[in-house]
Amino acid sequence: MSHGRMHRKEDARFIRGRGNYTDDVHLPGMLYGAILRSPYAHARIVSVDASAAEAHPKVRAVITGQTLAGLGLAWMPTLSRDTQAVLATDKVRFQDQEVAFVVAEDAYSARDALELIDVEYEPLDTVIDARRALDQDAPVIRDNLEGRTDNHVFDWEAGDGERTDALFARAEVTVAQDMLYPRVHPAPLETCGAVADFDKVTGKLTVWCPTQAPHAHRTLYAMVAGLPEHKIRVISPDIGGGFGGKVGIYRGYVCAIVGSIVTGRPVKWMEDRSENLMSTSFARDFHMRGEIAATRDGRIQAIRVKVLADHGAFNGTAQPTKFPAGFFHVFSGSPRRSARARASTWTSSASAWPTAPSCGCTRRARRCCGSPARRRGRVTRPRSPRSSGRSWASPPTTWRWCTATPTRRRSASARTAPARPPSPARRR
Repeated sequence: MSHGRMHRKEDARFIRGRGNYTDDVHLPGMLYGAILRSPYAHARIVSVDASAAEAHPKVRAVITGQTLAGLGLAWMPTLSRDTQAVLATDKVRFQDQEVAFVVAEDAYSARDALELIDVEYEPLDTVIDARRALDQDAPVIRDNLEGRTDNHVFDWEAGDGERTDALFARAEVTVAQDMLYPRVHPAPLETCGAVADFDKVTGKLTVWCPTQAPHAHRTLYAMVAGLPEHKIRVISPDIGGGFGGKVGIYRGYVCAIVGSIVTGRPVKWMEDRSENLMSTSFARDFHMRGEIAATRDGRIQAIRVKVLADHGAFNGTAQPTKFPAGFFHVFSGSPRRSARARASTWTSSASAWPTAPSCGCTRRARRCCGSPARRRGRVTRPRSPRSSGRSWASPPTTWRWCTATPTRRRSASARTAPARPPSPARRR
């Protein structure tokens, strides 16, 4: 049933330049924050001297990892049940990790004061390859975790492995391909940022930030700041692009909140374009091997995929389902009907930025695993188990997330309808 054309409500103000983004929020007495980032991908912090920055006439606060540690705020939970450093305390685990946060009267003074902070580092060996991270002699990135002796994050497997392997053993045709899906950046038009306003009288906190998950943010802010959720209000104004990269909670958001609590005034923190390209969570970074078992006439009988995923220094994936491999179960068909389905996952930590969801992964997985074989003419596009009454086996996968929506399937009437004739050329 159709309800007719749906008009977008926001277009009228957007085309008039009346959008309201986080950087458009201005509050009385507002201060501005800036983040000092590490030049090293892996290094131990020997000392942090912020005395010169604190003496700057326009600086109102300098917050370091030790400052947060004294307040019990140095580490915060992620949406994947891991923890991540708000500001580094013992060591930095990826390049451009946050080390200190300066709050000043204006954004320029805050940036100038960053150069007055003296940090002494002891460089350590880095790990920049997910496969190398699993070697026995690889430096351990998350040595802050009790009992951690390697960079292994988790394994995940689902499906009927024995039946899948049996189908491959007797398949008439098998096709395999190794693929590297490198890291990608969401690159939204609007960078990340936050405006935090803590009222010491009422004990209420208001946060403006371009988040795609305001309720999850409120829950985490309550856990970090020790405030009840009903006293925290998260406002998500117009968002200049997110693509999954604005689901998670960035350390700068928490630093702005702490800055407001410490100074008693509203604090704004906004990335510039360089910071966004360096520090916004990346996506993908998969080493994949896809295999297809089929008959000679192109009927797919089983699929296997093994993927090694690099989660970066912290497992900060914003995963909304119970499947660590994200929406891969969408690619492989309905879990209830996929009797010969199998999926397996293993991940590692490296000296890299944590990864986060970004749209389109399920669609791209379909292309990576299916298209190469179809181009060689060996297999045809599989039919949906629901429409064919059959099921296919799904690959053992190793993506750590995939929060993209599945590719839309056309209806039966649309598939059988004749092609629409091309529209006549528009007159000039």
